[in-house]
Amino acid sequence: MDSDRIYQLINQAEELVQTGEYKLGISVFQQALQIDPRNVEALRQYAKSLTHIQEFEQAFQVFEQALEIDPNNVDTLRNYGTTLGKSGRENEALSIFEKALEIKPRDIKVLFSYSTTLKKLGKNEQLICVFEKLIELDPQNSQLLTKYANALVNNGQHDKAFHVFERSLKIEPSNPRILNSYANVLFSNGRYEKALQIFERSLEIEPHNQITLSRYANTFAAIGEYEQAFIFFDKSLQIEANNLITLSKYAIALNATGKYQQALPFFDQWLRTKFQNSDGLNSYIYFQYALALEGRGKYEDAIEKLLAIKIEILSPYQANVIQLHLGRLHYCIKQPEKGNEYFEAAIANSDDKDKTRLYSARSILANNPHSQTAVEMLQQISKDSPRYAEAFEMLTLNSSEEEYFDMVKTDTQTGLIDTEMLNRAMYHKIANEIGILKGIAYRILRHSELQDPLLSCIIQDIEDVFEEVNRRRAAQKSEIETISHDDYGKILAVISKTAHDISDFVNNQLAVIESKTRRAIRKLQPKDVHYTQLEKLLAQLELTQTALSDLKAINEGITIKNHRFKVKKLFEKWETTPRIDQAQIMLEIQNGDSEFYGDEEKIKSALNELVENSLKHNSEQQNLIIRISSQDVINPLVWGRTIPGEQKYLFIEFADNGKGIPEDKKDWIFQPLKTTSHEGKGSGLGLFIIRKTLTKMNGYIRETGYNGSIFEIYIPYTKGELH
Repeated sequence: MDSDRIYQLINQAEELVQTGEYKLGISVFQQALQIDPRNVEALRQYAKSLTHIQEFEQAFQVFEQALEIDPNNVDTLRNYGTTLGKSGRENEALSIFEKALEIKPRDIKVLFSYSTTLKKLGKNEQLICVFEKLIELDPQNSQLLTKYANALVNNGQHDKAFHVFERSLKIEPSNPRILNSYANVLFSNGRYEKALQIFERSLEIEPHNQITLSRYANTFAAIGEYEQAFIFFDKSLQIEANNLITLSKYAIALNATGKYQQALPFFDQWLRTKFQNSDGLNSYIYFQYALALEGRGKYEDAIEKLLAIKIEILSPYQANVIQLHLGRLHYCIKQPEKGNEYFEAAIANSDDKDKTRLYSARSILANNPHSQTAVEMLQQISKDSPRYAEAFEMLTLNSSEEEYFDMVKTDTQTGLIDTEMLNRAMYHKIANEIGILKGIAYRILRHSELQDPLLSCIIQDIEDVFEEVNRRRAAQKSEIETISHDDYGKILAVISKTAHDISDFVNNQLAVIESKTRRAIRKLQPKDVHYTQLEKLLAQLELTQTALSDLKAINEGITIKNHRFKVKKLFEKWETTPRIDQAQIMLEIQNGDSEFYGDEEKIKSALNELVENSLKHNSEQQNLIIRISSQDVINPLVWGRTIPGEQKYLFIEFADNGKGIPEDKKDWIFQPLKTTSHEGKGSGLGLFIIRKTLTKMNGYIRETGYNGSIFEIYIPYTKGELH
């Protein structure tokens, strides 16, 4: 009779708890326990009820009582662990769950509770293992698969996560929750096109889902399809006009396209809604708001918005961004003293003072060219700084002729000769690059059935650049003829000035030509006969500008900009385009997944130069084969000696089956102004720059070919320090 009465009371108490009558339920549980204080079920349910009213300590005591009576009761252990987790004692909860799983390893409820606590603690690897056990037990649970996919994402296993999302969608192909979760992860990983497809599927099911419409629009904005983005932002706002996220994303997208006037009403609406619904300030939106105001020339209003940001709650970096923008805006309203105060404050608080000086100087020079304040900021950046090359470039653009000469000259005659030689060589390289552009442009014109005014204009622009370079060189030659041959200072001053002027002139004109070329491409469809050729011209324009910048940098000193990357990234270009002109490029990459710390762009530039050299010197060979291999080596034999220690090197071998390099020229191929081209084309600077750059990286290059050319490149792996 007592047992019947106890279970009657337990059932009554559970019904009260389920309806939210926790205190009454607890009272009934206590009645049951007065009859049988050792009833484990009554104790467990009593403890759970205490958890509902957050009487955690008392609940823990009751759970312990129950476990003293039945230490292997899995339900009691699971409820105990859940209560510990809710009270913030997650690590203790894990121990309880693990004990329960020792007793019953495949208990789904325990595994679910365990996974919740692991997720809360950020223990992703353990969480993934638990999800895998759960999926083994319940393989058709789409909700479980989605949670598993999100855990994989948090652990960086994106490709596997995508596969799991697809598996979940096979079970429930029309579940908007799964579709949106998948699309959001795709978006976060930059897979925008696939994200758009998934969002579209979700919108077919729920066409008026405001959140999905907003995220769909934001994905279009991420790929630069702003007009499409605006359409769906509008649809989203028609459903919920004051949605903060949509208002802000829409305004930011308008900012990105320079539509500041259209963005401002959305920022204003966001601001009104923001104050009604939140006490805090969204600093990033205020910052974007200020940019829109600045874009409309409302500098004082922009300052007001930036001053509304509580920089004391921001990270030091974010606070510096605000101060730098305030500095620039005060220069815009002709208050340089106040602007300098903000710049100086940002520099003082910066972890990268040279980077902050560069930004400050750039902001000042944008409003006040040749500002002595900006020049002094740049001059504080030492030659040892990784920011020196950028500072030097800014100084060359904003300094007088005399200041430019002072920067590039050296104290020794040898240095002057070297600088003079490099400046002279620059003209040869410019002429060669422009010649390539002319060749591409005239091929397009020859095969054109109709006279295209824009194409004719592009060709004329290229011709004009070539003529202007020749005119300036002729003027320089005439001026130098009036100077004594041993007066290197005066000779170099003339050469440096002309090199400086020509470099800037050519780069400026190439930017104009590039813009026109892009316009010409936009008028065509990919299937049009000139589309591919114009794309080649555009690619060459970009290469030419890069090459010119690299050459200009030789005067200014090579600066290595290191970061971590996979070795295979160096060869991606030829993975997708294995044939160039008459050459077949074959890759043998043994260490593609090795992580290298170095200047990726400069290594790529060196390999590009070697490919271009091979094509140029073997232009008549129709079966040219270029082989590029890569592997990791320890202590390679370089320059006839073994490198001491256990240093690992990235070893890249470049070989072709071309004419090769004559034996009598091998010794000086890495010297400047030397070229093996029979036509005398080129500047002979390419291999010189490669060797100079690799030396800066503590690396080596040598030529060992017998039949054809073979270049061996060795670059040391580092532990992350700059070299």
